[in-house]
Amino acid sequence: MNGLYILGTKFLAEEFVALAEHAGIPVAGFVENEERSKAGTRLCDRPVIWVDDVPAGARCVCALSTMTRKRFISQLEGRVEFGNLVHPSSIILPRTTLGEGTAVSCGAIIASNATIGRHVFINRGVRIGHHARIGDFVVIQPGANIAGLGEVGEGTCIGMGAIIIERLKIGRGAMIAAGAVVIEDVPDHVLVAGNPAVIKKENIDVR
Repeated sequence: MNGLYILGTKFLAEEFVALAEHAGIPVAGFVENEERSKAGTRLCDRPVIWVDDVPAGARCVCALSTMTRKRFISQLEGRVEFGNLVHPSSIILPRTTLGEGTAVSCGAIIASNATIGRHVFINRGVRIGHHARIGDFVVIQPGANIAGLGEVGEGTCIGMGAIIIERLKIGRGAMIAAGAVVIEDVPDHVLVAGNPAVIKKENIDVR
């Protein structure tokens, strides 16, 4: 198939076009799964198609920064391929792996021997240390810094400018607030904020 299909039609989808253009990857169009009226329109001079109309075997990447993207991706799994989108200004050192469908925006640095899961979104200027393990469907917002040898659980969202010191375990479905400084392990499904970060809310749903 010629060109990448971007899942989503909001502002982040437009940014993904710019990322793809800088990486020399042609964009075939956009995919919508909520507002059927958008199908048949154009965005960034490219067609918007309905999720059921994505060609079999097409190459896709998801441009949503919320957990609604997990459902979007599940609608296409087994029918399409999910590619990686990495801006050329980012640095990914050797012996680091990126799972399918992962997108890395401008100016990110990922140290050696890190493991990045499937459908992770690493926003601009993020720093990820050596031997870090980032779970599937994690979102890391601009300027966040995750030190080495740590682990971030599936579906967690790390806010803009957050700092996570080395060797910590961040649970599944957690939310790290913007600017938080995390100095101890974080359980599943909690919101932490502040410096040092403390639990502000339990049993959260980041979708």
